[in-house]
Amino acid sequence: MNDAQRKSAALAWQAYNAMESTKRRHFDLLQAFEIRRSKFNLAPSDEEQHLLAQLLRDHDEQVKAFKLASDALRATDPDAFASLWNYIDKINRALAPYRQSSTNGGKPN
Repeated sequence: MNDAQRKSAALAWQAYNAMESTKRRHFDLLQAFEIRRSKFNLAPSDEEQHLLAQLLRDHDEQVKAFKLASDALRATDPDAFASLWNYIDKINRALAPYRQSSTNGGKPN
């Protein structure tokens, strides 16, 4: 992504990062509950369930904000839009082997 595309895509990129952050918080808490359930047979309290639900709502709001920013970028600067998605794809492919998965016992792929 060149400097002009980066500047044009800044709002969409920020919205994407916010969406990723809220997703991670939700999944981290969900994973913590699952670990606690499997190790100690303890279910989340009502307050913890409420927090989890709020984190999911936060993420849903960020998904909507990213979609709006992404759609606006596509309409105003299709080249920056394509470049942003290429950049996101490149990051995700580079990190894929190191991301933890519930299918492999939480160990990196």
